[in-house]
Amino acid sequence: MKAVLFLAGLALPILQSGGSSPDLPEPRSASDLRVLVVGGGPDPRDNQVAIESNVRYFDRLLDPGVGRRILFANGDATDKTVQYEDDSGTTRYRAPQLRQMDGPSRLASVQKEFDGLTRQVEGDPGSRVLLYFTGHGSSNVESEYTNNRFDLWGDDELSVKRLAAYLDELPRKTPVTVVMVQCFSGAFGNLIFQDGDPTEDLSDRPICGFFAAIAPRMAAGCTPSIDEADYQDFTGYFFGALTGVDRLGHRISGADYNHDGRVTMDEAYAYALIHDDSIDTPTCSSDTFLRRFVKATEEKTFATRWSMVRSWATQAQGAALDALSKDLELSGEDRPKVAYDKFQRIDKMSESAYETHLIRFVRLINSVVLAHDLEISQDQRLKQRFHRLVKAEDSNPLAQ
Repeated sequence: MKAVLFLAGLALPILQSGGSSPDLPEPRSASDLRVLVVGGGPDPRDNQVAIESNVRYFDRLLDPGVGRRILFANGDATDKTVQYEDDSGTTRYRAPQLRQMDGPSRLASVQKEFDGLTRQVEGDPGSRVLLYFTGHGSSNVESEYTNNRFDLWGDDELSVKRLAAYLDELPRKTPVTVVMVQCFSGAFGNLIFQDGDPTEDLSDRPICGFFAAIAPRMAAGCTPSIDEADYQDFTGYFFGALTGVDRLGHRISGADYNHDGRVTMDEAYAYALIHDDSIDTPTCSSDTFLRRFVKATEEKTFATRWSMVRSWATQAQGAALDALSKDLELSGEDRPKVAYDKFQRIDKMSESAYETHLIRFVRLINSVVLAHDLEISQDQRLKQRFHRLVKAEDSNPLAQ
């Protein structure tokens, strides 16, 4: 039963696409990007300095012309709400060290920011929206992890369905990118569906997202350590690859897997799959899409020969497949089946490096095979919707 949590949805039919196919307007300039950052834990004890570091790092990556709003902790720049450990290992608290804070990460503030975003976007139909959430998350077992929550300040919560409702305030044609790095964040992949509900049709909004962990698992990035050189998390690897600069200001290269002179989000995602040495099990919107709509059995998927899987992969996926296969010391044409057999025997919540990489590897194989199955299907409308989603993932909202 545990395996179903990670590979669920393979047996659903491909006839439930629904909705229209939104056009994705080409980005015009940095000034057309609207950014909302929501960061911090629910209280000082759970507002570790690494979360603040994520906000500061992301803010530095934005072009000066980009309009941004930053909600952090209780919104008070003088209150000692950030937890850290000093050189002796003693837990201490200090005020935030951010160059911009526009309010608390409370539910009412998030609602207010979406109201403001809606007015801005209505006044500029060419706008794009980028949402970045960094902090803690809670699982919703009753919903089978489909309606997990982002933990806001003061024990407020932002669920998948509530965020979907806020997104509904925006004009339908506005492209939205969501990056969330909290525990259990993969559930927010359901934002591609109407009302954030994976049993509903696809939303007609152009939206894509990248998430640090699949819905049932925890994520890294909540350390009180002040040594940023030791941080291992999705934020650092994803945005570092996407912009070419890590949180310490060092150059990052090697993520341009198709050698076209630019790094896109799908390439940055592959880079994180390869290099993030943490408990993260990243996922993205196209994973959510495929697991909902493509009919296949796990036995058929993982009986696929390695050479076939590799030939169907994109260049970025291929690089990740090769690197993870090497890390796992797997070889031979039957390695998808061998990996899946190992996967079935592990603790799905394991935090060991080997088993974390195994989960990433098995899920990536699954996504590659399901995408191929969709490509050879007769459902032209669903294929068109998937291609539009992949096109959105194959972009870079932070490009100058």
